[in-house]
Order: sequence, then C-alpha cells, then structure tokens
Amino acid sequence: MKRRRCLAALGLLPWLALSPPGAAAGRPAVFVVHPYDTPSRLYARYRPLTLYLGGVLGRPMSLVIAASYDEQIDMLAGGRADFAYIGPTPYVRARARAPVEILAGETEGGQAFYQSALVVRADSPVQRVADLAGKRVALGAEISMSSAVAPKQMLAQAGLARGDLAGLAHLDRHERVALAVLHGDFDAGGLRLDIAKTYVPRGLRILATSQPLPPHVIAASPGVPRGQAEKVRLALLHPDASGQEALRALGPQTGFTAIEDAHFHAVRRMVKALAQW
Repeated sequence: MKRRRCLAALGLLPWLALSPPGAAAGRPAVFVVHPYDTPSRLYARYRPLTLYLGGVLGRPMSLVIAASYDEQIDMLAGGRADFAYIGPTPYVRARARAPVEILAGETEGGQAFYQSALVVRADSPVQRVADLAGKRVALGAEISMSSAVAPKQMLAQAGLARGDLAGLAHLDRHERVALAVLHGDFDAGGLRLDIAKTYVPRGLRILATSQPLPPHVIAASPGVPRGQAEKVRLALLHPDASGQEALRALGPQTGFTAIEDAHFHAVRRMVKALAQW
C-alpha cells in the first residue's frame, strides 16, 4: 500500500482506471518502465520523454514504473500499456507472447549497444573472473540482461558453474548490487557498465566487461494504432528541440536509432544457452 500511495502521489497510477489500448483515442496513453532504479530517479529521467511524446500524439501520456520486470512484460504484451522502455531480455519475452513492435533502439554516444560489467571492491584480491570460484556474487533482477544474464555468461565463459560459487543472489536493482559489494556482503556483482563506472570513485573496481549487447528499446503494444506508433517512432528518431531536451534527461549522449527484431536473436541464443547454468 505504501508503494501504491507513493506512486499515486507522483501521478504514476492513472492506468488503474484505464480501459485497454484501442479504446477512446482521447484517453491517456501509458508508458511503462522497468524498476531498475529508484522511483524518484526513474520519474525524473522519463517524465520529460512522456511529456514530449504525449505532445506528439496530442494526448496525455502517463508514466508507470512497473513493480517488477515481469509486470512490465505483462503490461506491454497484454495491452495494459501502450509503450515501454524495455531491456533486451524482457523484450524477447514480451515478443514471444504478443507481436509487440520495436519503434527505436537506444544509443549512447552514437553506439547502438551497451555492455555489462562484473565488479569487485577496489581492494579485492580477485583479479580474474575465474578467481570468483568460492566467492559470493550479487546480481540484479534475474531477467535483467546487464545485471544478471550477461554477468552469468561471463562467469560461464570463465569456466565457472553456479555450484562453483559460495553463493549467488538476485538483489533486483543495480544500486542494491553495487552497495552490497561495497559493504562487503558479496565479493562481486553484475552491473550495467555505465552504472558500474559511477561507483568506481566510491570504491568499486571493474573486473571484466561483456561483449556488446543489443540496446534497450522503445516498444509499442500490439493494440497501438499504426499511425500513433509511427508518430512516436519518428519523434524518437528525429526529435525536435523539445524532444532533444527530453532525451538529455535520459543521458547527455542518449539518442535513438532504427533497429529490428533480428538484432535480438543473439539474446535468444544467450538465454537458451544459460538455461541450465
């Protein structure tokens, strides 16, 4: 109840009374984000984008921070959300359930990929991924590409099985993973590389980085009319002055580019390969 009251105070729960996408064109659109950071930070980051896209569509757009990655998938695939900022692994799961459509892929500094990192404390004796045998590892939400799936792949590529670790736990948010390693509760953790870099001055060290990963995307629910989906796509790929300002709230070098579902076949192969890890 406390979470619901908090989100309601931020104006994040208007979707509770909404009918499914495809109903009255004048109703607010719903944009859902997965809970990879604190609600206040996510609201500050994505509210300018929803205001911009709502203006493009000529209708209000509500921002919803899902309670979990699974809830975000349910909302997008099930039609309770119109649009989503969604990671690679949740996207392929949503796509397996319904014909959700990629509108644009996120870029950072012009690059349409990102990376994951395994981190340790700066004073840790661990120098190689293989040195994590017998150690405790913290990861993010199990479905998260950057804080769970890719770190598991790095462990597997170093010859480590789950049983070789002294412990492995999923702590959901990146911040929790970073702080758990800093406080010594775990010997290593999995984080998105750009987030890991922000904790280096605070005492973390980047142990290893992943291969380039397909980007997060803005996706549309199957119920979104073609014309509205196309308006959002063009607004992301060719933002006007207000759109550029909204993108700066996401990150100083953040933009969007055209990308297709075929780019995510590697994610599907990775998830399948790790199914028995």
